[in-house]
Amino acid sequence: MAGNKLEFETKSMKVVIDYDKCEAAKKNVADPKCGFACVKADRIYDRSILKIQDNRPVLTVSKDHAKKTSNESLSWEYACNQTGNKAIKILIPFPGLKEYRKKMKLEGGDTIVDNS
Repeated sequence: MAGNKLEFETKSMKVVIDYDKCEAAKKNVADPKCGFACVKADRIYDRSILKIQDNRPVLTVSKDHAKKTSNESLSWEYACNQTGNKAIKILIPFPGLKEYRKKMKLEGGDTIVDNS
C-alpha cells in the first residue's frame, strides 16, 4: 500500500483505490452512501477479489493472485464514479501513447487515464 491507497495490478492494468477519497474509509462508516458499490461491482462482474475490511475495500487475495485472477473489470471505477466518490482509478498501459502525446504536444503519460 502506498500512502493511504491500495494499489495492485491485474493482467494488463493497474488499480488504485484512494482511501482519502473513499467515503467509507474517510468517514469510517460501515454503511456509507455509496453502499460499497465497488465491492458489489466486483462480485457481479469480476472475480470477488475485493471485500470490506475496517470500512474500506481491500483485496481478498494476495497482489500476486489478483494479477492472475482478475478478469480486467472496469466496473469498480465506474461504480465508484457513479456514487460521486471517484476514489478508484484504473490505469491501462497504452504502448506508444507517451511518445504520441509528446509528438502532438499533448500532456499525459503512457496510460489511457493518466495526468502525469
